[in-house]
Amino acid sequence: MKPSTSNKTEKIQLKIESFCAYQERCKKEVINKLKSWGLEKKTIDEIVLNLLNQDYLNEIRYSKSYSRGKFRIKKWGRLKIYQELRKRNISEPNIKIGLEEIEEDYYLTCKELVKKIWKSSNSKSLIEKKKKIWDYLRYRGWEKSLIFDMIEKVEKKASDL
Repeated sequence: MKPSTSNKTEKIQLKIESFCAYQERCKKEVINKLKSWGLEKKTIDEIVLNLLNQDYLNEIRYSKSYSRGKFRIKKWGRLKIYQELRKRNISEPNIKIGLEEIEEDYYLTCKELVKKIWKSSNSKSLIEKKKKIWDYLRYRGWEKSLIFDMIEKVEKKASDL
């Protein structure tokens, strides 16, 4: 005897709920997961709507969590976090809310990264040191003007010693 469609959908619903409960997920991740299970669009839409109604999916919560995690653990800057959230189809206002989560420690973290790279750089040349810092921070999505300011401050402090 073949299991009924509603019974199968309920099992999938429970499975995707535990997937969402494990860590914050965005709508795009959930849809991709459901597609990988071979579900039809109608079923996917129904399940996603249930997840939204039950607050398993929440763009603001996801944006905040993602921003905090990538900033704290990977030391990403605003630009990279912004790009990654856009890839996940998070709306502009929700991205802005997420980026506000990292505002407090943002400048201090940038300064600490610049100091760390400055001290660890084996380069004798000032230009090479600056380039190494520039490349490292730009790759991680930090703003140009902020990088320049922090390099200038750290360089000035180093020359005063």
